[in-house]
Amino acid sequence: MSEQLTLREAIPSDASKLLEFLKRASDQSSFIEHDSLTNVTVESEEKSLDEIYNSAEDELIVAVFEDDIIGFTRLEKTADGTAEFGVVVDSDFWNNGIASYLTEEALDWATDSTLSKLTLEVYKNNPAAIHIYEKYGFATESETDKTIIMSKMV
Repeated sequence: MSEQLTLREAIPSDASKLLEFLKRASDQSSFIEHDSLTNVTVESEEKSLDEIYNSAEDELIVAVFEDDIIGFTRLEKTADGTAEFGVVVDSDFWNNGIASYLTEEALDWATDSTLSKLTLEVYKNNPAAIHIYEKYGFATESETDKTIIMSKMV
């Protein structure tokens, strides 16, 4: 699969395919909450992707397979030097290492940026994601009833 998989920075023209992916992924998994997707237009998503593309502290990397977006990772600045990190992969492509590839790309990007810390929130009943995050050095900061807050210095 890795010969046909491309990881690249998202661009505004990805808006339609990214929205299709997000809707598909939210239907596939209880770990993804995208209730507000019905109100997002392609035009507003294009604008968001343009802003992310031109930002030095925000990033969105897509995984593309056969011209379809099948996953992405997002780094979104939340505070001085800190960004929230997340990874989503189409369930049809789970267990192919795509989440690891995306995590590695995001960490490489973060290391070269002005960011110093990444945070994330993961559901406790998602051991596969927790395992990946721990594998890449994320540590638990705190917990809620349903989630774990993890972080990593970069």
